[in-house]
Amino acid sequence: MYSLIIAVNYKTDDHAAQLARSLAGYSGQDLAVVLVDNSERDDPEAFARMIHAINPDVRCVRAPANLGYFGGANFGLKQYLADFPLPQWVIICNVDIEFRDPSFFVTLRQLEATEGIGVVAPRIWSARFQRDLNPKITQRPTRRKMFFYEAIFGNYYLQAAYEILSVVKYGLKMRIRSAVARFLKRPEHNTTSGSSAPIYASHGSCMIFRRRYFVSGGSIEYPVFLFGEEIFVAETARQLGLLVVHCPQLWVFDKEHASTGGALRSRRVAGYMNEATRYLVQKYFAGV
Repeated sequence: MYSLIIAVNYKTDDHAAQLARSLAGYSGQDLAVVLVDNSERDDPEAFARMIHAINPDVRCVRAPANLGYFGGANFGLKQYLADFPLPQWVIICNVDIEFRDPSFFVTLRQLEATEGIGVVAPRIWSARFQRDLNPKITQRPTRRKMFFYEAIFGNYYLQAAYEILSVVKYGLKMRIRSAVARFLKRPEHNTTSGSSAPIYASHGSCMIFRRRYFVSGGSIEYPVFLFGEEIFVAETARQLGLLVVHCPQLWVFDKEHASTGGALRSRRVAGYMNEATRYLVQKYFAGV
């Protein structure tokens, strides 16, 4: 196979079904699809039958437990590689992503001519904010900023306040941007505009890995249950001397936050954020 999609599901079967449906139109394009189910359900075969009825090309894999996002993706990749060679492109995504661009994989093939690419950040069109979620992070965070995040996310109440303020600020920014676009009568979603450019980190809901990323020693074996995958991948690519490139000509549609909820996180989910931030700071920024 030339391209492999690994999607991770956790109790969002409607989104998983829609993803499978959106991929049905790409049959015959040298594409494999693995859907990893983290849901710890009593009847996994019923879920697999439902997905297979929608798109028989999707291979459902039951995780032995809820492995988290990259944990589930890595499990699915290992299951695939037990039977098939590493493809040219590996796409890791949430199940609330939909593929609607008929030329997506044609455009992806064209990136083969660009040297140095390790990871591609597509245009991820957010239904919630009506904008591209990429680039997630343009420049590498400073050590001071990462230590600030570690302090904020280490306290549940500070983390909750920070997240609420961030969502309010972001929502206001998007409303202003939408109002300006309407005033200028300028369409916000133009899949043909924009040029590819190097960035620091891709949004985690859909990341595209070139085969070179893995062959050069990169992996998706992230030792944290959830959050921070973008920085983990960015730092891995950085250590390997590979580029993370935002390519707006590639686009997918995102319903956003199907598994982790809104701004006010539970203590359990907040704990995952705290764990991820502490790991990333100590691994990549403590000695900077």
